[in-house]
Amino acid sequence: MYLDSRDTQPWYRQFWPWALIFLPLSVVVASMVTLMIAMESSSGLVVDDYYNEGRSINRTLARGQQAATLGLSASMALNGQQVRLVLTPPAEPADAGLTLAFRHATQAGYDQVINLHQRSPGVWDGRIQPLPAGKWYLQLLPADERWRLDGVLPTADSLSTALEPQT
Repeated sequence: MYLDSRDTQPWYRQFWPWALIFLPLSVVVASMVTLMIAMESSSGLVVDDYYNEGRSINRTLARGQQAATLGLSASMALNGQQVRLVLTPPAEPADAGLTLAFRHATQAGYDQVINLHQRSPGVWDGRIQPLPAGKWYLQLLPADERWRLDGVLPTADSLSTALEPQT
């Protein structure tokens, strides 16, 4: 007697059709998730108005040159949420205040700008929110924005850095 060894189960009860359906289906689901993430967040790396951004470089260089002419430099120290900046030589009495900008290297949403208040000649204090991890670029400007000092905080855990004129 001859036995028929063919499988008589319907296709939807077999392993291989489901395995072959699962692979393309997982790619479709992963691409949908990737698309949703891309639409909800912005990388912040691309400047919309690159022409005006490029033109502003000349103004930035002039501010750095003015700071170099005045012989300005600064050292900044973080102690928790307290920022202390020592400006050398001390700023003129005409300077009503200083602004210190913390710019995240890749995420513009983390940027912070704080106003510093003079505690004694050349010593300025301010408060800042905790910094997320990453590299930070610092910019120090007076109220009239006639000069500028720049610095880099390599990580959010760094406690101090120097700010120098960029020419």
